[in-house]
Amino acid sequence: MSSAEMSSRSLTATLLGVLAGAGGFGALMLAGWLLYRRLWGDSATALLVIVVIFGAAGLYAGWLLGVIVFSALRGSDEGEEPAA
Repeated sequence: MSSAEMSSRSLTATLLGVLAGAGGFGALMLAGWLLYRRLWGDSATALLVIVVIFGAAGLYAGWLLGVIVFSALRGSDEGEEPAA
């Protein structure tokens, strides 16, 4: 496999992994915002707590989703043994 093919595949996997991660983060932040609007529509303290909790969970979920998508699209190098 040539270097150009490898870098193109890695670039595509990286971009789609970042998009998937951003989508996962955005989905959890949206869920937190909807919860805030439904339960505590005007409390700044509740908003801060929701942003911290759902933001941390969203970052972790986005990171996991991005790594999974990146790994699935990038695949393994030729001649490399798959992980057990």
